[in-house]
Amino acid sequence: MSYRIQFAQLNNGVSAEQAKSILTTKLKLSDAKASQFLAGKQIFSPIAHEKAVKQQKTFAALGIQVDIISTSKSNAQERTNDVDERILAALDYITTSIIRLEEKVDDLARLQQLQNGETDLELEAENTNSWGEDLEFDETLETTSKSKNINWLFIVLIVILLSLLGVVIAFPDLLPF
Repeated sequence: MSYRIQFAQLNNGVSAEQAKSILTTKLKLSDAKASQFLAGKQIFSPIAHEKAVKQQKTFAALGIQVDIISTSKSNAQERTNDVDERILAALDYITTSIIRLEEKVDDLARLQQLQNGETDLELEAENTNSWGEDLEFDETLETTSKSKNINWLFIVLIVILLSLLGVVIAFPDLLPF
């Protein structure tokens, strides 16, 4: 069975700033980790009961009281929280990827129009004469086939990202985040 140590309280005469400096100097923790520990978060990995008792005595000598917590009770809850966090991270990543893809598709469409020497205003001016009647062209535009290719590329990328999301949801331990 494994145990963790968690911050409980400070001894008399020890302020939060002093405890933070003790953690950063003597235990070589970063400022962020020391703040998290003093906020009650579990930052240390699970250990055996004997080692947890030794660490509790060490912290008591430094002026910091810690509690020893069994990890078997909170392990299931932590796993569900980890899975939820992984799913949210995957959704966030997929959403930002889709936004970036949409921007790239828009940029490619604009670039294609510029390469063809056309803009939206020029297309409207070419398609209507001065009296507002539509002009008839005998030739077909080549841009329609290229934009369809871009749309298919975008759809394929979305399908790939959605299938990746499905794999992450179905097998949360498969991909580490």
